Amino acid sequence: MSRKTAPGARPVGAPFAAGHWTWVNLWAAWCAPCKEEMPRLQTFATRLAQSGTEVAFSFVSLDDDERQLEQFLAAQPETGVRATFWLREGHERDDWLAAASIGKDPSLPVQILVDPKGKVRCTVNGAVSDLDYAEIAAIVSAP
Repeated sequence: MSRKTAPGARPVGAPFAAGHWTWVNLWAAWCAPCKEEMPRLQTFATRLAQSGTEVAFSFVSLDDDERQLEQFLAAQPETGVRATFWLREGHERDDWLAAASIGKDPSLPVQILVDPKGKVRCTVNGAVSDLDYAEIAAIVSAP
């Protein structure tokens, strides 16, 4: 998996946090619902951390056009998504999506919740809403 970063932004770390919950968000710069939910996901991450629940959020772009992705990241405010993982079109993307049990051409956005042992616990096709926070917090806070 490649990494893309806006000028001056910190690069993303490991895509999965060993021993912690990981939320993977599949998105693309051309996807309006994806862009609309990004601030919400960042707020979810902050709220979970404030409640003492450690969840790593990994944004993974499925953009085909590298320039469009770079322009999107560069245009983000300092508090926006300025760094992401990137699955390039082709075998890299196809293999990764197959391993995650997602079709070759998913309807974006897609959410994947991975437990601390690396098992996919939940996959959601579509954007999340503010109303989803309580259910998500309950899942990742359960023993």
